[in-house]
Amino acid sequence: MGPEQGGAQEESVILISDDEAESPLGNSVLLVEPLQKPILEDKKAEEIVDEECELVVTFCKQGKVMPHARYDCMTHPFERTECETRSPLENNANICHQCYCYICDKLASECQNWTAPSHCHCNAHNKSTFWKDQRGLALAGVLVMFNLELTDIDSDLRQGGNLLIEFVHELSVEYNKYLVGERVSPNSHECFCHPKRGPGQCNICRQRHVELIYRYSGVFALVTTFLNQAEKENPKAAAVMLLGAAKEIALHKDPAQNLQNLGVSASLRTAVPCLMERITTQLQRMLVLCDFPKVLYEKFISFFQTISLPCHCYAFSNRYVLCFYWLNVITRWT
Repeated sequence: MGPEQGGAQEESVILISDDEAESPLGNSVLLVEPLQKPILEDKKAEEIVDEECELVVTFCKQGKVMPHARYDCMTHPFERTECETRSPLENNANICHQCYCYICDKLASECQNWTAPSHCHCNAHNKSTFWKDQRGLALAGVLVMFNLELTDIDSDLRQGGNLLIEFVHELSVEYNKYLVGERVSPNSHECFCHPKRGPGQCNICRQRHVELIYRYSGVFALVTTFLNQAEKENPKAAAVMLLGAAKEIALHKDPAQNLQNLGVSASLRTAVPCLMERITTQLQRMLVLCDFPKVLYEKFISFFQTISLPCHCYAFSNRYVLCFYWLNVITRWT
């Protein structure tokens, strides 16, 4: 890094430590004071020894600012606290062109929550348990529900997580439409309450003759398309997609007070067990045949076991229990 003083640039060296705990300030960057004379003269290197860092510097040149977390910036001082999300502390909002957001892992200038109230990513640093958890949640995304460590997440799992997030958003919209229902007039327009009046002439009880129908067909079609897409992905991504879909549809409720016989895909009480049957069959085959890492395999099994089946899936529960029995047996064998 080369600050200018009096029109001349001073050369200095940035040393990056592997162990941040050794630094009294908690920084991973150490600035060595500018040298008074060139080190390399006549092809001979004059050794300069820094006893505190146990390093020998034999050559240096004008430093270049490298990408760094905001708390490691040597241009703008940083104020540390355990958790402050209300507003920027001191000069924490100030950045240089290479400052990165610790939470988002992108340039601070591109962080939408850099100074946003209740977020304030500019105050984030690696010595805070709170901010470490926020970073893990941001980087893991939806995969956090599988209790995965950041070291467990590879490009395949992240692909499945990204597809699952898009699906959850689309599913939420379609499910809300289902909950609203659609008003359909009965086949007979005759008023049985007032038989002397002709069809459509009974304004007193017209609302009583309008039925509210809840068709699950739109949700069923969306989930089916998503499951078809999962079959084309690699095993890790597909497993994330299947497990996520199973959790979402298991939470769906039937708002109809009476049983509405609308067909297999249009009725939630028959559509959800059908979808769960397909998901379980695919997962069972995948977990047996695919060579998942043991830790990942166990976390997938553990997550699947936490899914609570709704009452309309009781008929499916025997297969559900049997599936896990064999998967647990396989786990013990391996």
